[in-house]
Amino acid sequence: MVENEKEKSLIKVSKKDNIFSKIFYFIKSFFKKQNKDTDIITRESVSESRDDTKEETFESYIKNIETKENKLLKLQKLYRNGEIKEENLTAIQIKDLCDLYDRQIESLKRSNEYRKQRLLINKQNFIQKNVTK
Repeated sequence: MVENEKEKSLIKVSKKDNIFSKIFYFIKSFFKKQNKDTDIITRESVSESRDDTKEETFESYIKNIETKENKLLKLQKLYRNGEIKEENLTAIQIKDLCDLYDRQIESLKRSNEYRKQRLLINKQNFIQKNVTK
């Protein structure tokens, strides 16, 4: 009878050889890798957020400069139209307007020089084409 019990009892299977255990360990290892990946991603996102704050401060600095420039341009337009007189402006506003005018004059001078150079080059090319014909 003891022999019959041994024959009818379940066969002892090692955990590593079983297909279900292999699937289980595969899934378990897969999720462990995902956890490591998400941990890496969170670290990267933290470092990116630090970079973003640096970019935001830089962007806000640039926007601040742009708004100052726009305010000066509006002030310049009002002054040119005669809506604001020089007596109504503060010393800082007058200085800023003078600086703006100086920058605009320099920009126009550079633009004119570039156009003169382009005209000379075009003139020389035109003359060479006509002489060779």
